[in-house]
Amino acid sequence: MTKQQLLARWSGLQRREQQLLMTAAVVVVIAIFYYGLWQPLHQSLAQQKADLAGVQLQLNQVQSFPVAAAQSGPTVSLTDLISSSARKHNIQVSRMQPQNDQMQVMLNDLSFDQLLGWLHELQYQHKVSIVQLDLTKADQVGLVRVRRLVVES
Repeated sequence: MTKQQLLARWSGLQRREQQLLMTAAVVVVIAIFYYGLWQPLHQSLAQQKADLAGVQLQLNQVQSFPVAAAQSGPTVSLTDLISSSARKHNIQVSRMQPQNDQMQVMLNDLSFDQLLGWLHELQYQHKVSIVQLDLTKADQVGLVRVRRLVVES
């Protein structure tokens, strides 16, 4: 339809019909604005605020981790350190293989949280650096299998 045809049709409508169409057009424009723009932006903002709060909580938790001072005392071999630390965390080491200044470790299935606690202790309390970590999920839910962990002191 051309503009002239639309204007002719519009002028052919009764005054009440014109008001009804104008009101409906305003309602449709408001609905498009609200559902197409305002609501998605508002939901996105709320989600980003929730994500930010979660990240800030994680940051506070990480910052509260104790950083151990350098230990002064007898030097413990990396093998003994890993063995005793794993035993303390109830982690079963399936194999340890020394490689120069590094140690390659394979672990039996364990919970992911248990692994993180152990690695945290190794890194921050015993100053052991994690060079490489290769893990997969185990058959049971919540467990991981450490195929290869390479650490150095």
